[in-house]
Amino acid sequence: MTIPIMPSQSEQSAHTDIIGKPSQTFPLHCVQGSSSQPDRLWTALRKWSELLGPENVDGPDTVVERYNPGALPKKYVTCPVAAVRPANRDQVVGVVKIARASGIPLHAISRGQNWGYGGPLPPRDGMAIVDLSRMNRIIEVNTELAYAVIEPGVTQRQLFDYLKTHQIPLVPDATGAGPEASLVGNILQRGFGHTPYGNRVLHAGNYEVVLPDGRVIETGFGRYENARAKHVFPYGRGPWVDGLFTQSGLGIVTRMTVWLLPAPEALIGFALKVPCEHQIAQIVERLRPLCLDGTVRSTVHIANDLRVISARTSYPYSLTGGRTPLPAPVRQHLRRKFGVGAWNLMGGLYGSRGMTRQAAKEIRRAFRGLAPVFCFGSRLLLVGRWLAEMTERLGVRTPLAEAVRSADSVYRLLEGEPSDEHLKGVFWRHRSVPSVFHPRAAGALWCSPVLPMRGEDVLALLRTVTPIYERHQLEPLITFSAVTSRALVGVFSICYDPEDSLQVNQAEACYEELSSAICRSGYYPYRGMIPHCADPCFWDVPSEFLNTLFPQSVSCDRT
Repeated sequence: MTIPIMPSQSEQSAHTDIIGKPSQTFPLHCVQGSSSQPDRLWTALRKWSELLGPENVDGPDTVVERYNPGALPKKYVTCPVAAVRPANRDQVVGVVKIARASGIPLHAISRGQNWGYGGPLPPRDGMAIVDLSRMNRIIEVNTELAYAVIEPGVTQRQLFDYLKTHQIPLVPDATGAGPEASLVGNILQRGFGHTPYGNRVLHAGNYEVVLPDGRVIETGFGRYENARAKHVFPYGRGPWVDGLFTQSGLGIVTRMTVWLLPAPEALIGFALKVPCEHQIAQIVERLRPLCLDGTVRSTVHIANDLRVISARTSYPYSLTGGRTPLPAPVRQHLRRKFGVGAWNLMGGLYGSRGMTRQAAKEIRRAFRGLAPVFCFGSRLLLVGRWLAEMTERLGVRTPLAEAVRSADSVYRLLEGEPSDEHLKGVFWRHRSVPSVFHPRAAGALWCSPVLPMRGEDVLALLRTVTPIYERHQLEPLITFSAVTSRALVGVFSICYDPEDSLQVNQAEACYEELSSAICRSGYYPYRGMIPHCADPCFWDVPSEFLNTLFPQSVSCDRT
C-alpha cells in the first residue's frame, strides 16, 4: 500500500460522495516537534503495514469504500480513518500498541454484521477499525462437556457446519442475524438467539482480552495456567469481570468459550396466532408462568403480522399504486395470503420425548380458549414441505404452504442452523431486494427496548410507538422476545428504501422520536446505534475506569 503524506483531493471527494460530508478526521494533527515529521496517522499506517502486510491495512483512501455504510442515513454515518485486519492475538497486541503510541482510538469488529445498529462503523469519527474476521479458528470442541473455544471471526454457519461435518451431537445457539454473523461479536453485544441457551452472554466465558495498554488477560479461571475448570465455570475467584468487556471499550476479545446444547432426544416447535392486536397482552400473561416454571426454556418470539410477512415478501408497491404507508385493506389481504395473525408466537421444547410431550400438553392447556397451539417436529415439517411443493406444482400457493415455510425456517433456527430467511425483513421497503444480503445494503434501523414480561407493559409500549410510526408514514414491524423468564426485548424495525430520500428522512425522524419516547416511558434499549437516553454519570464510569487503569491508553470500542 502506498501511503500519501496527505490525502489527495480525489480521496476527499470520494469521502464526501460516500459519507455525505467532508472528512473531519484526517489528516490528524502532526506530532509535536519538527513540522517535517509525518502525521501520526501515516506513521501508524506504515507500522501496521509492516506488522500485518500492506494488503491487510486500509488508509483513508480505501477504508471508506471497504466499510461503506451504504444504506445508513447519513446523520448516523461516522468517518473511520483506517482499518486493520490482524490474523492472531499477537498481531492484535501489536496493533493496539501502535495505536496507543500514535494516539489513534480503535473500534473492533468481529465481522461487521451489526444489522440495524450501524454495521461496521465506529461510534465516532477519527477511529481506526480493527477487523477481526481473519481470526476465524475453531480452536477446540469438547463433546463431553459440550463447549467450543472460538475466535471472533468464526461465523454461525462455520460452527454449525463443523459440528455437522464431524457428526458431533451438539447444538449451537443461532440468531436470526444470518449465517455470516459472528458468534463472539453477537455475544459481546448481548444478543439473543432461539434455543434454551438463547440468552447467549450467560452461556459463554473464559474471554481472552487484549487490554488498551497491550496486556493480555483471560477472565475467570483462565488466569491460572493449569486451571481445569476454566471453560465450564466462568466466574473464577474475585470480581466477575466478563461483563466489563460487553458493549464497552475496555478491551478487544480475541477468544471465547461458548457452551453448546447437547442434541435433545426430541425437539418440538410450537406456534400460535391471534387475530386481534390487543390479544398480545393475553399471550404474554399466559406465557410468563410457563417461562417461570421452566416448562418453556427456549427463547420465545412473538412477531406481529408485518414482521412475519416481511420475511416472505417485500412491500407490495404494485398493490398500493406506489403509495406508502401500507393501507389497512392491503395489510389484511397479506395476512390472509400468508396465513398469519395479528400476533404470531413461536418457540421450542427440548428434552426427552416424554418431557416434550408433557410440556406440549401444558402449553395447550395454558392457551386454551385464546388460540389453538400447533406443535410440530421434523417429520411433520417434512410432510408439510412435500404438500407445499405439490400445491406449487399445480400453480397454487396456499396459506398452509406459507405457514409451513415460516415454521420450517424457525425450526432450523431451533436446531441451531443459521439462515438468511429472517433477514429479508430489513429489505421490506426496498423496491429491489439485493441478491446478496449485507448490512450495508439494509434499509432498516432497529430500536430494542426491554420491558417486564407483563401484558400491561406490552400494551403501554405499543400505545407509545404506534402513533410515531403513523406520524412518519412507516409500518411497524415488531417482535417481542422472551429473553429471560421475566423480561421481553422488543425489536422495532424502522424500514425504508435507501434510494428514496423522503423515506430515508422519515426513517431518521421516526428513529429519533421513537428512541426518545420509549426512554421517557421507562423502557430503555438493551443496545443501540446511537447513545440515546444515556445517564451521563453511568457512562462516565467506563471512561474513568479506563483512564485510571490504563493512563494514556487507546479506547477500544466493539461490535
